[in-house]
Formats: sequence, structure tokens, C-alpha cells
Amino acid sequence: MTDSWPPIWLLAEGDLTVRSAPLRPRVGGAWLVAWRHEEGLLRRTPLPADSTGVMQTSADASWLHGFLDRLAATGFPAPRPFPAFGGRSWTTGGGSLWQLVSFLPGQVIGWASAPSLTEVGMLLGRYHVAAAALAPVAQRPAALPLAHVPAILLSGQVEAAGVGPDQAAEIRSLAAGLATDLASADQASTGRLVIHGDFTCHNVLAAGAPPAAVGVIDFELAHAESPLADIGYGLWRSGRPHQDAACVDASRVAQFVRGYASVRAIPADQAALIAVYLRGRGLQMIAKRVRAGQPETGMLAQVSWLSAQREALAEICARAC
Repeated sequence: MTDSWPPIWLLAEGDLTVRSAPLRPRVGGAWLVAWRHEEGLLRRTPLPADSTGVMQTSADASWLHGFLDRLAATGFPAPRPFPAFGGRSWTTGGGSLWQLVSFLPGQVIGWASAPSLTEVGMLLGRYHVAAAALAPVAQRPAALPLAHVPAILLSGQVEAAGVGPDQAAEIRSLAAGLATDLASADQASTGRLVIHGDFTCHNVLAAGAPPAAVGVIDFELAHAESPLADIGYGLWRSGRPHQDAACVDASRVAQFVRGYASVRAIPADQAALIAVYLRGRGLQMIAKRVRAGQPETGMLAQVSWLSAQREALAEICARAC
């Protein structure tokens, strides 16, 4: 299937009108569409070839859209599901999963200097306030919580995926360290809510003059986890001084954490966990690729740097709270 145009049957079923040329997400296709005089975003992603995979993907989409629907009731600025397909905001057909949500105006912040990371951290704090007000939910079917990562990386799956012996040994050492940190941390005290899972400046929108952080998009990695994980996961990318850096910048980390803590307090004895989740994010990414049989370990350099700097980073986070 090409991504030049959604199929006619889908447009007719959802009463949709395409409003843009194809957008280019990382996977599949996307289009701006009109539905009942509102602007929406239609996403297409390929379905697995097997029936079990299709069922799992459908369950995962149902979980995500159910959560986004509940989140919309809080008024937090995030995509809102549009129930265009027989009362649902997602459907399957033609070997694809189709998802329809509202389109949020604004510009992705990315590496722009404004708004500040303090504002981005404040928006994450606002999101957690909203998510914490919702009823607890079961874990997302496709989730890989950080607590499950060490077992994957300490198993034979790393070598089976084609990772070389030197890198495999380093990954095992880092995974063992992560397991120790998670075991010694009082994770229960941090609570659980549905985290965004990728709250970086590349998923935060800005608008106005001067630009202000006004909304967040792309909840594809949302799942139930400690809210501190959302801070660490966001800093994995947005804490760097630039895209290709294999380190994070102390001032960027402090700004993000300080902004968050100004909205939602972080207990001083838990602030060090942010550094654990920041380091764990890279290992989580490696674990996902290992499970898929992919030997990609380009994020290993950043994980190693973060491990070497873990005490300094924990202190930075604690001071920012």
C-alpha cells in the first residue's frame, strides 16, 4: 500500500475529507483531514501479518484511545479521539491500523531556544496532575516497563539479536546496574499513572509571541509507570545540548526538573530516581530492539556516559527540586 492517499472505503466510512498532502511520520502515513467541521489527524501503521499480532495491536489501540478519551475530559491540551468509525476512533482494514484524533495547532519546539525547558517541564507537570486525577487503568498491552528491561538484556536475547561480544558484555553490566538501582529504590512511593512516555521538545507544541508551550502530541509510548520515568525519558533527548550528543547538559536537566517541580512537587528523597530513569531509557530502547531481533545499539554511548555521571546527575535533579 502506498501512503499517497487513504483508501476510498475508509474516507467514506469515516465521512472524512483529506485536507493535506501526505505527512511523513517515522512509520506508515499520516494526513490532515476534516471530520464534522473539525480538523483531525489520520494515521496509518502496518498491521502484523499474523492474527495474534492483529489482535494485540487492536487491544493496544483500544487502550490508547480509551485513555486519550478520558484525558480529554480533563481539558489538558492533547489529541482527542474522533469516533468516526462506527463510534470508535480507530479501525483496521487493508492490512493497516487507522487512527483518528484531533489536530493540535502550533509548532514543534524541537531544538528551538524558546520556550524554555522550564516551560516544557511545567507542561509535563500539568499533564501529570491531569493524569493522576483519572481512575487507574491496567497496563498497556504493548508496554515495556523499565522493571522488565534488565531481564531481557541479561538473557541470551542480546547475542541472539546479533550484538557483538564486547557490546553485549557492556550492555549486561549496565543492565545489572539498572536492576540493582531499581531493586533498591522505593518505587512504590512514587506512585503510578499513565505517563506520556516520550515527553521531549519534539512532541511539545509552541504558539504565540513570545512562544509558549501549549500542547503535547504523540502518545504512542504512553503506559502506566512512575511519573519520574516521564521526566527521565523526556531528558534522554531534550537534555542533550544537541541532537547528536552522547551526553546531557546539566543546565538543561535542571531547567526541566525545576519547571516540573514548580507544578508538581518531587520528594527530595526520590529525585535521584530521575537519573535512574534517564539512564534506563537508553537500555529500554536497546531491549525493544533486541526483542525484535535488531542489533542496533547506537544509544549505548549515551547510556555509558549517563552511568558514569549518575551521582552528579542525581545531585543536579535533587537541587532542582
